Amino acid sequence: MSFISASLPIIKKNLSQYFILAFLFSMLIQIWPAVFTQPLRFVIRIAICNALLLLSAAAIYRYLLGKIASVLLTAALTLNFAISFCTWRIYQSEFSSVFAMSILTTHMSEISSMSGLFTYYFPIIALYFTITMLAIHYLAGNTSTTVKHGGACLLVVFFAWYTSANWLKQRKDLEVYYPLSSRILTNTPFYVASEFIIAVRDNKLAEHIYKHDTQYPAVSVSDTGIENFVVIVGESARRSNMQLYGFGLDTTPVESAFSNNALVFEHAIAPASATVLAVPMILSKADADHFTVNDLADNVIRVANKAGFHTEWISAQGNSGKSNNYVVAIASLSQKAQWVDTSYDEELLPELDKALTVAGRKLIVLHINGSHEMACIRYPASADYYHTDDKYEDCYNNAIRYTDHVIGEVTKRLGNSTSALLYFSDHGLEKNPQLESHYMHGSRNPSKEAYDVPQFIWYSPAALASKPRRLGKVEERYSTANNYELILSLMGISTGIPHCKSPLEPCYQPETSFSVMDGGRHIFEYDDLRSNFSSPDVNSHYRKADKDSL
Repeated sequence: MSFISASLPIIKKNLSQYFILAFLFSMLIQIWPAVFTQPLRFVIRIAICNALLLLSAAAIYRYLLGKIASVLLTAALTLNFAISFCTWRIYQSEFSSVFAMSILTTHMSEISSMSGLFTYYFPIIALYFTITMLAIHYLAGNTSTTVKHGGACLLVVFFAWYTSANWLKQRKDLEVYYPLSSRILTNTPFYVASEFIIAVRDNKLAEHIYKHDTQYPAVSVSDTGIENFVVIVGESARRSNMQLYGFGLDTTPVESAFSNNALVFEHAIAPASATVLAVPMILSKADADHFTVNDLADNVIRVANKAGFHTEWISAQGNSGKSNNYVVAIASLSQKAQWVDTSYDEELLPELDKALTVAGRKLIVLHINGSHEMACIRYPASADYYHTDDKYEDCYNNAIRYTDHVIGEVTKRLGNSTSALLYFSDHGLEKNPQLESHYMHGSRNPSKEAYDVPQFIWYSPAALASKPRRLGKVEERYSTANNYELILSLMGISTGIPHCKSPLEPCYQPETSFSVMDGGRHIFEYDDLRSNFSSPDVNSHYRKADKDSL
C-alpha cells in the first residue's frame, strides 16, 4: 500500500506533462465522424468551439460547481460524439432529423433489440469521456490563468458572433424552418441537438395539423362513375422538356400517346419553387399569402376521409426534414401512409397494386422522386436512353422519360377499372448555363421557368364510357394551387362551398393574377418575373407572406 501511495504522485505528475496530448486527442475524437460526413469549414468550426469549451471548463474547474459543470459538459460532448459516430459507422451517413425523429419515436422494445448494434462502440465512447475529463483536469492545473480566461472570453465572442450572424440571416432570407437555436448549435460540438430541435418541430407541426378539426358546412359525394382516383405528385419536372408540350425529343411517348383520353393543362403554374411549400399549397387551402396550420389542415386527404373514401399515401421521398415536413403532416392524415425506401420510382408500384385491391372508392397519392437533382441517379440503367455530348442534359431528359414510363405503368394498372389519374409536378426548375448540372430550383430572383409545370387528368376507357368527361386542353393559365378544388371536383365531393376554381365546374372562371413564392418565402407576381434564368434581370418586386403564415 505504501508503494502505491508513493507511486501515485509520480504517475500523476508524469500524466500531467502530457495534458496537451490529452487535449488534442479529445479534440480529434470529437471531430472524427464529422471529418467523414461534413465539409471542412464545418469541421473547423466544431474544432474551434470544442477547444474553447474545454478551456472554459478548465477555467472554473477548481470550484466544486465548476467540476460538476465540467462533468455535465463532457457528458453532453460524449453524447454528441456517440450519436454521430454510431450513425457514421453503422449507416455510413451523417446524423439528420430523420434519425432524430426515429429516436424520438422508438419504443423500449426497439431499443433493446437494436442495442447490439451499438455496444461494440461503447469502449470508444467511454475512452472519449475519460480522455476529455483528463484533458479538462490537466488543462486546469497546467495552463495559465490568462490562457484559460482568454478561452472563456473567446467562447463568448464565438457564440455572440454566430448568434447575431444567424439571426440576421434568418431575418434576411425569411427562412423559418430552422429555429435560431438550431442554426446556432449547428456551429458547435452539439450539432446533433440541432437535428433533434428540427425533429421536435416537425412532430409538433404534424400533430397540430392532424388534430385540427376542420369544419365544413356539408360534405356530400355525387356519383362520378369512378372508383379509383390516383394522384401522382411529380418532382422537378420542367414542362418545356416534355414532348407532350412540344419539346423536340420524345421524352413523353406514353403521355403523348394517350393525350386524347386526357385533359391537358397547357399553362399550369406551380405556387412555389420548392417542394416543402408547393405540395402543401397544391393539396390544401393554403396559398402563398396564407400558409397557416388552419389552411394546411383543410386538405384533400382530410376531406376525402370525411367523404368516406379510403385514402393511401405512398411516397418515395423522405418522411422528415426540411423538404418534407408540411408534406408529411398532410400525408399522415391518410388511412394508410408509407414511405418506401426505393432506388427508383417504379419500386412504388407493388404498393400501388396492394392499394388498388381495397374495395370501394379510394384516393391514392404516389409521391415520386421524378427528376429531382441529381437527375442522373433518378432512373435505372435500362432507362439510359439519350447519349449526347452533354451528360447532364441527357440525365435530365432520361429522368423525364423514366417518369413517363412510370406513369404508363400506373395507367396499365388502372386500364381495366373505372379510374382517373391526375399528374402534376410540384415545381419546375431553372436552367443555369453556368451550372455543370444545368438545372436548379428557383433562385432568390426566380424566373417563370421555376414555376412552369406539366399537369393532366387521364381517364381509363371504362371511366370514359361511364359518363361524359371534359377532354382536350385547358388553354388558359392555371395555378396548381387550385388543385384542392380540382381534386374534390374530380372526386365528386362537395363541402358546401362552390369549387369555382376547378375547370371541371360550370362556375369556373380563369384567374388573371398568380402569386408565387420562392424558397426564401418571398412572394412574387408571376407576370412580373423574367421568362427564364438567362433573361435580363428585372429585379421583380416581392412582398412578404401574411404574419400568421408558418
